[in-house]
Amino acid sequence: MDRRWKERRPFIFFGTGILVVFLIMAAVFYCLYQVSRTNLINTWNDSATQLSREIEFYLNTPKDAVHFSARKVEEMISENRSNEDILSFLREETGVYSVVIDDNSTGIYGYCRGEYLDGSGWTVPEDYVPEARPWYIAAKEANGDITFVKPFLNLQTGTMMMSVCKLLDDKESVLSMDIFLDGIQKLEEKMFASKKVSAALVIDKSGTIVSHSDASRIGTDLIREGSEGERELAGKIFGIKHGYFTNTGERGKEIVFCDQINNDWYSVLILDEKEILGSIRYIYVASALGLAVVLFIFWMIISIYLRKHREAGELSSEIGALSDIYSNMDILDLKHGTVKTIRSGEEVRGVFRETNDHLNVPVKEIVKALASESSRSILEQFMDLATIRNRMGNLNTISHEYVDTAGKWNRMHFIVSKREANGDISKVIWAIQSIDEDKKRQEMFRSLSETDALTQILNRAGGENRIFELLEKDVPGMLLLLDADHFKYVNDHYGHEMGDDVIIALAKCLKDTFRDADVVYRLGGDEFVAFATGVDDAGIGRNVVDRLFANINDVSFEGITDWKLQVSVGAVLINMTNKEPFSEILQKADKAMYESKKQEGNRLTFAP
Repeated sequence: MDRRWKERRPFIFFGTGILVVFLIMAAVFYCLYQVSRTNLINTWNDSATQLSREIEFYLNTPKDAVHFSARKVEEMISENRSNEDILSFLREETGVYSVVIDDNSTGIYGYCRGEYLDGSGWTVPEDYVPEARPWYIAAKEANGDITFVKPFLNLQTGTMMMSVCKLLDDKESVLSMDIFLDGIQKLEEKMFASKKVSAALVIDKSGTIVSHSDASRIGTDLIREGSEGERELAGKIFGIKHGYFTNTGERGKEIVFCDQINNDWYSVLILDEKEILGSIRYIYVASALGLAVVLFIFWMIISIYLRKHREAGELSSEIGALSDIYSNMDILDLKHGTVKTIRSGEEVRGVFRETNDHLNVPVKEIVKALASESSRSILEQFMDLATIRNRMGNLNTISHEYVDTAGKWNRMHFIVSKREANGDISKVIWAIQSIDEDKKRQEMFRSLSETDALTQILNRAGGENRIFELLEKDVPGMLLLLDADHFKYVNDHYGHEMGDDVIIALAKCLKDTFRDADVVYRLGGDEFVAFATGVDDAGIGRNVVDRLFANINDVSFEGITDWKLQVSVGAVLINMTNKEPFSEILQKADKAMYESKKQEGNRLTFAP
């Protein structure tokens, strides 16, 4: 019996050793796979978000063009200007937009007081009925909001187009602009060029495909004409609006990224899960199997002690090679109170020590070594190891972003490495990832999307977002809406380049007048909006506007002798006792501004 045991003992030890090593490798590689999977999906999510921002930027220019032209035509109608004057204005605007929007548009046209007016000079067929056209019907249904009409095939050019239209204040007249969708189509096809992308498309809120990497699908209504799977996919997109989800399509499992655009459209990117995740699966499985074979061969030659030592070295080397995305990685054994360092950067070296009492190190000391003062409070709560089990629960990973002592952004992760049979977490991987470059890139894209190209101040989207944030925080203030008096005279007599100089000068006066805490943005054309925080008294508000008038009075333009920059201003005092929607506040300011226009010179009118 003793002899048999002695003969079998090496095999038992060998089999047990292989099993232990296999389980350790499986746990480590599984954790690393989950981390890699998350980062890969986040990378594609960033790509999908960037694509939607590019599409949104492409659409905002014609949308702003229709909005600005509609306001001007409404003003001309209120002044009882003739349709010939309005047609002349539309032709001028078409000329302007042919430069601003390049070849993306056919120009401004519309139906005004019973007559079709086309700024591009298109010859209207005798049987053409504007009231029966989709752009007119859609504008009526939108009841004053700018709307995008279902794309259509332009028979003259053979390309897909779409109308952007708006119903005017008289509830009968409509302005519209046709834009080519070639630009969006090229963006989708460029994204589809990656073999990992199954489809890239844009759908509107009715489920109609506006743009598709497969051009033959454009115009398809997924809700009415699509398959059962496509209808289900559309429903999920409308439900999530922004983010990603997994879906079972005709080709198998897919990862779908979507982002809502302009509250009406959805940019969608569909990827084959096998294509994007299969490769890393094979890499980890192949690496694990390869390492197991190597360990098996060496364990047959050397003793159990050297075999285990070899296994630790190989494992550390593999983990180091596969964790380059992290500047620091430690495995924290919550059960025994020990730590194993996998990778250690200079900024965190020595934070944890391989001793049995490291969990007793005050969190404040660790956080002080890692984070800037502004980030320490929340990071202390995130790094509280005493509550980590309860906070993670059934989650496999949690993360938190913070600014380090060098002023750079980092993301800290806690990743479950091992759970006990009862589900309790016994080991976690503590990792730090530098995301400073990603943050700078995101901030750059956000700044570009919120900046007016001509004046370099905030555009409408950026300005209104800042004001919404202030109003949500119950910050009182004074809202101003203003535009330059007789600005059209400058464009007509001195050209649009001089008109641009006037707009730039007016923007500079606004920047010089208001503080950094205030919000100043260009609404469109020569219209600007300013929000002076904390100004809730008419007397103080008038002093602020007088300072603006003084700055404007100092402005002059070389070559202009018969026109002086003057503005009409409408003001609304906002307090938190009677909250109103921002759109209503802006309308009040607009009405007050038109009261100011009744008198010459720089004028201010407060809304009642």
